[in-house]
Order: sequence, then C-alpha cells, then structure tokens
Amino acid sequence: MALEKLASDCKEGPCPTLWRTEHGRYIVQGFKVLSAERLAQLDLPENETAVEVMAELLEGYFNSPRG
Repeated sequence: MALEKLASDCKEGPCPTLWRTEHGRYIVQGFKVLSAERLAQLDLPENETAVEVMAELLEGYFNSPRG
C-alpha cells in the first residue's frame, strides 16, 4: 500500500506534494483551508476535507512528459 510520490515543491521536509495510490487515485498534500467563507463555498460533506496547493505543483506534473 505504498504511495508513489509524483511531484513536490521542496527537497526536504513536509511540503505540498502530489501522490498516486495503488488504486489509481491521487492524494494532494497541502495547506489546510481554514477560511469559513471558502469552506462554505465548497459545501464539503463531513467525510471530505480541502487543501490548497500552488498551481505549479499540479501544472508541472500534468504538463510534463511521463513515460
């Protein structure tokens, strides 16, 4: 059940990171969204949460050639 690290914004320590699971899903590690106003706009169910990452993290991964 190991996660595959796909992209990260730093070389050391915890930071926003994109992971892939063995089930073909993605996990995004980022900054907790704490703004009540933003969370209200998302209308999240209790079993979900939201994180914020820099656009470069996702764009860099999904726009890069992968073999």
